[in-house]
Amino acid sequence: MVKILSYIVGIVILSGSCMIANIAHAEMYKWVDENGNTHYTQNPPPPNIVPDIIAPPPSINSEAATKKEMSTIEKANKLREERIKKAEDTAKEKSELAQKKAQCEKAKKVQASYERPRVNYVDDDGNRRRATEEERQADLAKAKDEVKKLCHNL
Repeated sequence: MVKILSYIVGIVILSGSCMIANIAHAEMYKWVDENGNTHYTQNPPPPNIVPDIIAPPPSINSEAATKKEMSTIEKANKLREERIKKAEDTAKEKSELAQKKAQCEKAKKVQASYERPRVNYVDDDGNRRRATEEERQADLAKAKDEVKKLCHNL
């Protein structure tokens, strides 16, 4: 009984797939009737009309199409990642440039404070004392070096 049932199922599946394959490759007819109406059918037109036979579209290799689509998706993802990385790099460069400019401005302010003739220091106890000219000149030289170092490429 099981063998007979499996044969019947096999025959049904085979005949169904043959009908689907037959339908998929059916010819299409294009013809114009006496009223000027254009018809597209899978059935032949009346005998007195000569139709144009339209070939079915070519079959698609789904594996190749899938590979091509995956390749296109991978390329698009790669381009997207490159754009994101470029935008991040640009933002990082702008941030670093802004930090360098801020450091340069701070160094210039320190230099300007040592260019005044009277410079005061505050010691660890909070007492203020005036710097000697030698201390001021030494600190001014250090400040000028710092300005050169921080501001040379801006």
